[in-house]
Amino acid sequence: IRADDDVERVTEGIKEGFFLMDKHLHAMACREGWERGGTTVVATAITPHHIYFVNCGDSRAVLCRAGRVAFSTEDHKPFSPGERERIENAGGSVTLQRVNGSLAVSRALGDFSYKTAEWRPVTEQMVSPEPEVSALERSPADEFLVLACDGVWDTVTNEELCAFIHSRLRVCTDLREVCSQVIDLCLYK
Repeated sequence: IRADDDVERVTEGIKEGFFLMDKHLHAMACREGWERGGTTVVATAITPHHIYFVNCGDSRAVLCRAGRVAFSTEDHKPFSPGERERIENAGGSVTLQRVNGSLAVSRALGDFSYKTAEWRPVTEQMVSPEPEVSALERSPADEFLVLACDGVWDTVTNEELCAFIHSRLRVCTDLREVCSQVIDLCLYK
């Protein structure tokens, strides 16, 4: 990504990369005889002017700015109205808040047993590999980003974690130690 990043082009490039990765994973799965399993993805790309937030599934990114949550990605859960509609249109159902009563996310790389509606585009399968991409202008008040899986977000809110990390960074500069404290917080909560 160049310094003069075109937000629309970068967004489309990231999405195309996800589609290509999912296609590559599918070819590997067919070649090696495995179809089960998948992964959620959360990532950021930081340019001189923007922070790009990328998520596919229920891993989440949060930007903390001046001690507060400034932005967070939205989890892709089957019970969300738009996600549910796509799942049902592809021949699936949402039962017990899961795709076909089994999978707890509605977007992921892999999970090919949920991507069998050959007449539908990849973005309209029960489980879509399409990431949500958001671009935010950078600010001098940006403090830190948190990228974590549902194991963290199922135990703490965005605001709780932002406040916790903000308080830890006031007394500890060792980021590994702060990460360790986050894990302890989640395990013992």
